[in-house]
Amino acid sequence: MIRRLLLVAPLLAAPLLSQAIPAAADPVVDGSRLEWFQLTETPDQIRKSLGQPALTADFGADYRSWQFQIGDIDHHDFSHLAVFRKSTRTLVSITRNYEPEIAVDQLFPAGETTTYHYPNASKPEMSVRVRLLSQDRLLIANGAGSDAGRPAQTTNQVVLIRRSDLRYFFGWLDKQMPQGLAEPRSSLR
Repeated sequence: MIRRLLLVAPLLAAPLLSQAIPAAADPVVDGSRLEWFQLTETPDQIRKSLGQPALTADFGADYRSWQFQIGDIDHHDFSHLAVFRKSTRTLVSITRNYEPEIAVDQLFPAGETTTYHYPNASKPEMSVRVRLLSQDRLLIANGAGSDAGRPAQTTNQVVLIRRSDLRYFFGWLDKQMPQGLAEPRSSLR
């Protein structure tokens, strides 16, 4: 009986081990620095950081998405989405989906964050917080607007994206944001 249990136990534990969340899976703040991806990672580096994608798909003329199921997530949902430009194999964006929603105030300090509203500020249907990072990167919290005097909302999605590719994925936001934004003054990673 014990021998059977010893043979079966690893099989039962395998799903638990496969759901371990890699250290690179979530953005974190270390002091005033955001630690996550740089958008300079290669497909091999993303695979080493997040594991093998559950699904890949080409879309548009030049994009490939990798969808991951990391951690305790419904088998129909994806915890992460990495988008690469096929022609250059460069990482364009990485998205982290959360279930349940989380508070992300630590990722979006008030002095470094701007809230934008869709379709506009006078009739907002949705708000996003945007933090300008170095190296042509933006951090976006969908549905997590924060206006002066009002508490921030929680979000189920954080997106790190190249500012130069924003127009292809968030056209409305690209039109509202000032063009030619300067690098942030703080030393963000």
